[in-house]
Amino acid sequence: MRPLVKSGLTWSSVLLVLAVFFVLRWSTAAGVFTSVAPVSPGICKAIPGLQGPEDFEVDAAHDAIIVSSTNRRASKGSPDPRDGLYLLKLSAPDTTPVKLDGVPKDFHPHGISLYRAPNGDETLMAINHRSDGSHAVEVFGLSYENGAARLVAHSSIGGGLLVSPNDLFAVGPEKFYITNDHVSKSALGRFAEDYLVWPRADLLYFTGTNFRISVQRMAFPNGIFVSPDGGHAYVAITNERRLIAFSREPFFGNLTEIGSLSLPARPDNISMDGQGRLIVAGHPSLIRVNQFRGDPGKPSPSAVFRITLDQAGVPASYETIFANDGAAIGASSAAAVTGKRLLIGSVLDNKMLDCQLK
Repeated sequence: MRPLVKSGLTWSSVLLVLAVFFVLRWSTAAGVFTSVAPVSPGICKAIPGLQGPEDFEVDAAHDAIIVSSTNRRASKGSPDPRDGLYLLKLSAPDTTPVKLDGVPKDFHPHGISLYRAPNGDETLMAINHRSDGSHAVEVFGLSYENGAARLVAHSSIGGGLLVSPNDLFAVGPEKFYITNDHVSKSALGRFAEDYLVWPRADLLYFTGTNFRISVQRMAFPNGIFVSPDGGHAYVAITNERRLIAFSREPFFGNLTEIGSLSLPARPDNISMDGQGRLIVAGHPSLIRVNQFRGDPGKPSPSAVFRITLDQAGVPASYETIFANDGAAIGASSAAAVTGKRLLIGSVLDNKMLDCQLK
């Protein structure tokens, strides 16, 4: 065999092996091999009237649920005027959602976070994807009068490091962590991050004056949660289908990875129940999510996990507390347990779900 032919066959074999490797890697990350066995926690009722309720915060002290609602099927040039923050009554979520005033005119929210100061003052932060393609974190003071929520704009925080912000967690009235699910700006870079599962994205920390990169080389970091004592942080790594735990130095906010847990879905937002267990919503199938985005009549499966932490704060095991083929709610993106209730939000559906836990 001629050397040139031999060399060509060798390189062809190498390229074929690499192609198979990346196809299998992407297929695993996308959930091609994942099946969804139904799990029902109890009776579930829909909370209608919300377009893409991707994230929400339960404010039990004020009988309220604050919901981030954005229609992600609207064209980029004509965003939905219904996008915004909405108030639901926790004790009566079937009442009509109330859209909150006090937000910027060009406001299309994504992840939100509610900070409660020791004196009871509340600060609400929301990622805003403006219609011109820029991003900012909008910071509001939140108060209530006769059950009605009132937002007062405090600041709008932006910067070059905010490339594709997804979720945030407030650790003070002016400090927060925020995930960039991508950092590539070119089409080729985005392709590598999405289809070659290139771990290039990052987690940022806003110190009150500026952004700094806290953790790098992550494959689609999504939800972020900091424990109530400030000692641990948890990040959902969507493309790796796992949850990473970090120990946290509260004064400077530095993070050190201490462990992780794999999940049978692409994890999204994170919350914590009253027993100190993490509640994580996820997407079993990326392909079905993309189909649902294109056709509202083809809802994608949803799943919610309850994760037990060990004494060191590392995720030790998970239990599936909700799983559905999408008929009840498609593309679950956020979940929270309050009392004996499980609330579920969605990045693409036109409703939330309110389930009674057994």
